Amino acid sequence: MMKGVQERSSSDRAYSDIRDKIITTVLKPGERIHEKALSEEFGISRTPIREALMRLRYDGFVDIFAQRGTFVTPIRLDVVKAAHYTRSVLECALIRDAAAQCSDRDARDLYDNLEHQRLVYRQGQYYKIETLDEELHQKIADIAGRPSVWQIIYHVQLHINRVRMLFLNEERVPAIVEEHTRIIEAIAKRDPDAAEDAMKVHLQFMDQNIQRLAESYSEYLS
Repeated sequence: MMKGVQERSSSDRAYSDIRDKIITTVLKPGERIHEKALSEEFGISRTPIREALMRLRYDGFVDIFAQRGTFVTPIRLDVVKAAHYTRSVLECALIRDAAAQCSDRDARDLYDNLEHQRLVYRQGQYYKIETLDEELHQKIADIAGRPSVWQIIYHVQLHINRVRMLFLNEERVPAIVEEHTRIIEAIAKRDPDAAEDAMKVHLQFMDQNIQRLAESYSEYLS
């Protein structure tokens, strides 16, 4: 493999790994990021680390200051609210199309995802719910025949995920699974109105808990 291709691949992996550390608060808002430490942790040179950090700055996850260093950005509520608004509009449109076009095979795939969610909940592996949640919403976009719309949602919701991970606990996970159950049942019944209503209930958690976030994690916010 050519050196340039290797470095791009290393940079992509570093980008994903560092971004995930930020989203899951392994790297906390305001924390300084050290290129050397990441280079040693990932077993790659500092060049792809630096490239990854530049991408993360563009995406709003880190701030880079000359002579001071690189720091995880605080969670910016205005960005989270804008991202959530965008996601809500697109998801509600998608789910109506998905409910109108859902095949029996599509419904089985959705229920398979739901069974995996129930399994990881019973096993207490709450962190896996986030991945299954994304797979479910991507599948809804695929059923609707609009996979490119999911790419838009995925990008904007990365900042939402920084907030969602703070609430992903034993109290919230069963509610997520129940909300997904209602969404899937409505899609499987080919009922666009019920599907949209179920999606709105699922998405309203963020609207209802922004203030609680501000009170509980004020040190993470700007």
